[in-house]
Amino acid sequence: MQTGILARWNSLAVGLSSALLLASSAQAQQPAPRPLLAAPAVDHHFHLGSAALSAYVEKINQLDPSVFEHLSREVFSKPTPDTVIRMLDEARVRQAVLISSGHLFLTGGKLSDPATEERELREENRFIVATALASHGRFIAFIDINPLDPNAHAELAYWKGKPGISGVKLHLGAAGFHASSPEQVATLAKFVAEVRQAGLPLAIHLRGGGPFPKAEVQTFIARVLPAAGNLPVQIAHGGGYGGADPATIDSLSAFGDAIARKAPGTANLVFDISGVVLPDDTAKALGSNDAQLKQFVAEMRKIGFDRFVVGSDWPAIGPIKPYYALVREKLQLTDAEWAKLCANQAPYIGKTR
Repeated sequence: MQTGILARWNSLAVGLSSALLLASSAQAQQPAPRPLLAAPAVDHHFHLGSAALSAYVEKINQLDPSVFEHLSREVFSKPTPDTVIRMLDEARVRQAVLISSGHLFLTGGKLSDPATEERELREENRFIVATALASHGRFIAFIDINPLDPNAHAELAYWKGKPGISGVKLHLGAAGFHASSPEQVATLAKFVAEVRQAGLPLAIHLRGGGPFPKAEVQTFIARVLPAAGNLPVQIAHGGGYGGADPATIDSLSAFGDAIARKAPGTANLVFDISGVVLPDDTAKALGSNDAQLKQFVAEMRKIGFDRFVVGSDWPAIGPIKPYYALVREKLQLTDAEWAKLCANQAPYIGKTR
C-alpha cells in the first residue's frame, strides 16, 4: 500500500490513525469491560477536524478506500464541537487536548502545490485554535507543525504569542524523521529549541511506519530532547504508535532509563497512553498481545505512574467512553492505579492561554 501517488499520504495517515487498524467488528469481540470506577479528568490526545479536513479525508477515501479500511467509521462522522462536547460529557471528561491534524495536508506536492499545502495547514491550525477559544477552556489547542518542512519556522512565528494556542504537536513519523540522519536530528533539535523559546509545550509522536530500533530512540533522547530544557513534553502513544509491541516497550524503557538518570529534557516529560491498548484482532495485526501489555505496565510501574496520562486518540478508535473501558480492562491495573491515571494531568494543564 506504499506505492503510487498516495504513498506519501499513506505515511501521513499514520497521524490520523496513530497506525491503529481499528475495526468496529474487532471492538465488538472484546469481553465486557470492568466498571470504570473513575473517569479521566483530561483526555490528553484528541482530534477534531475542520470541514476542509473532512472533505480531504473523503477525497483520499475515494482515491484509495484501503487507507481507511480498518479505521473506526467515526473518522467520517463530521462532528461539530457541540457533538464532541456531548461525547466528553457522557465520558465525564472535563477537558480535552485538541491536537491539530494539519500535517495530513502535507503530501510533498503529490495532491496539491506547496503553497496550497501551507495554506491548508495554517487554516487547520486556525480552526483548532478558534475551536479551543470558543470552548471557554473545555478544549486545549495544540497546533500541528512538520519540523522538517521549510515552512516550519514561519508557522511557529505566526502562532507565537497568539491567544488560544497552548502547545505544538510534532508528528515525526509523518514527517519522515529518522534519528539515523545527523542532518534531520540537527534540524529537529534546532526547531525544538525554538519551540522552547516560544514557551509552548510539545506533544511528540515519535514513531513512523518503518523499523523503530531502540538505538534511534536513544539518539532522540541524547541529541534532541535536551533542546526542550524544562519545557513540558508529552510523548504520544507511550513512545510507540499503537499497541505494545517489543519496539514500543523498548522505546518506553529507553525513556525510563533517561528519566532515572535525570537526563536533560526529562524534567517535565510525560507519556500519553492513547492507542497502547487495542482490540485483540488489531493488536495481533500490529504484533502486540496481552503478554506485551503486561510488560508495558511493568515499565509504567518502574517509571512511576506520575509520568503517564490518559488519551483516546479519537476518532481513530471510536467513541471514547468504550475505549476507556477497554483500556481499563486490558491493562489490568489496580483500582488505585486506574484512579491515579485518571487524575493525572500533564504539566501544561492549568497553564494554558
